[in-house]
Amino acid sequence: MAKIHTLPCIVCLNCYGKSKRADEAHHLESVRGQHSDFATVPLCHDCHTGLHGASRRGFCLAHKLDDVKMLAWTIELLGAA
Repeated sequence: MAKIHTLPCIVCLNCYGKSKRADEAHHLESVRGQHSDFATVPLCHDCHTGLHGASRRGFCLAHKLDDVKMLAWTIELLGAA
C-alpha cells in the first residue's frame, strides 16, 4: 500500500494529462466488507470523492473508466517506478 501513495492520481494523469498527487487509495473490490490491498489504485481526493459520489457509474462513464483499466494503469506505473 505504501507504494500506491507514491504514485500520481491515475485519473488525472490518464484522462487530463496532469500529474496530481494521489492522496488516497481506492479499493476496487471488497469481500464481505473487507478490502483487499492488492486491488487498489491511486486517486487524488477529488477523484476519489467523485468516484464514491452520487453515481460511481456516471463517474466511470464520464472518464471512460472501468476497474480493469484503472488497475492496468496502476500496474504500469508500479512497473515504471
